[in-house]
Amino acid sequence: MLPNERFAQVWLSALIVIFGAYFSTLALVRPDASSIALRIGLLAAALGVLGLVAGGTWLAQRWRRRPDDAEDERDRAIEHKASAVAYRVLMVGMILVGCVMPFDKQGMDIVNAAVFAIALAEVVRHGLIVVGYRRGLRA
Repeated sequence: MLPNERFAQVWLSALIVIFGAYFSTLALVRPDASSIALRIGLLAAALGVLGLVAGGTWLAQRWRRRPDDAEDERDRAIEHKASAVAYRVLMVGMILVGCVMPFDKQGMDIVNAAVFAIALAEVVRHGLIVVGYRRGLRA
């Protein structure tokens, strides 16, 4: 397995597990004014764990790197195609968050919708990277 594919699989799993737990926990928290600190704390914890996973994965890959693991045209093409699709997902999410939601939502609802849009775009990106390596690049 190539390092880019390995990182994409680890990151995809981490995103699904951590943000799944984050949004599940948010569904259980009552939306009152006193829970803002709890919501910010949950978001900080989720992002902190994601940072630790990313840093640990990067260090492990750097330690295990071989000379023949250099990135080539196929890696860049898969990354480009996945990023292009994820960009469109992110833009749709941000248009909803920035142009539609302010009319009837406020505060942490908008923040959580933005976090969800970013997480969804990252899941799409890394999912497409994994599929690109597994099934091959489709033009």
